[in-house]
Amino acid sequence: MKKLILIDGNALLHRAYHAYPPLTTPKGELVNAVYGFSTMLLSVLGKLLPSHVAVAWDLKEPTFRKLEYDEYKANRVPMDEDLSTQIERTKEVVESLNIPQYGVKGFEADDIIGTISRLAFERTQELKTMPAGRQDSRTQDEETQVVIVTGDRDSLQLVKEKKVVVYLPIQNHHAQSVVFDEDKVKEVYGLSPRQIIDLKSLMGDASDNIPGVRGVGKVTATKLVQEYGSMRNVYQNIDKVKTTPRIKGLLINDKTMAEKSYHLAEINTEVPLELNWSDCLLTNYDKDRVISLFEELNFKSLISKLPQDSWEKEVQDTFI
Repeated sequence: MKKLILIDGNALLHRAYHAYPPLTTPKGELVNAVYGFSTMLLSVLGKLLPSHVAVAWDLKEPTFRKLEYDEYKANRVPMDEDLSTQIERTKEVVESLNIPQYGVKGFEADDIIGTISRLAFERTQELKTMPAGRQDSRTQDEETQVVIVTGDRDSLQLVKEKKVVVYLPIQNHHAQSVVFDEDKVKEVYGLSPRQIIDLKSLMGDASDNIPGVRGVGKVTATKLVQEYGSMRNVYQNIDKVKTTPRIKGLLINDKTMAEKSYHLAEINTEVPLELNWSDCLLTNYDKDRVISLFEELNFKSLISKLPQDSWEKEVQDTFI
């Protein structure tokens, strides 16, 4: 079984920066975010024991969402300089572990993760339907699970049964970390993963400055999506929608914005990139190089937590 871990680099780095107090190397370089990211990365790898890993990053260039809607994420404060100066060092740590890193102009890390998870899922489906004569010992009955590691719940829309799940880590408390498969999404939100997009199209998303329908909150939006299945079905049945005249008026007045919000909230799974499985193999790295870097950064306590050759034999062969 393949287990592919897809890490939202920006989400984990941001969380690490705020979780750890200022920390410097003997040369005075600030590395608290680098240390926190490295700690969480190695902790997740040790806990989930994946066979393959990749990291996705946001880039500085504006995304297609920003170009189409200038107010998208307009309420975000600029990144702290103390954090931005640690991005390249963090990427150096990831590179030293020979973990591939993806960043595509015009797209967000979520879009990259969504595309890779789709490619991995489709590859599994192709292998299942491949004629026996074309299969070999490596592809027969091969299962793949994609685990998205992020602190951002936008990725919940990507969940597919137990084949694509979202892992929300809690620093140093893996027992409290949450794994969202389809059942968990349904339990928490009362909706399917794809319906999370419909929910946001109606209620909006303050963190990303997605407007939704002004005056429609989470409770009302959830009830509408549960009853009609999607935002589009709500509008196709607007004359029959069982709600107050006020809510119906808000829906009618903001139909265009609801449709725009759906587009903004939906993760793009067609980013132009390729997934090379061999590049993502976890154990294929120069351990001496990583140790040298960790000693330079004064991360000596993390050296014992590096992936070991024995991990390959211990890779979890069941879904988490």
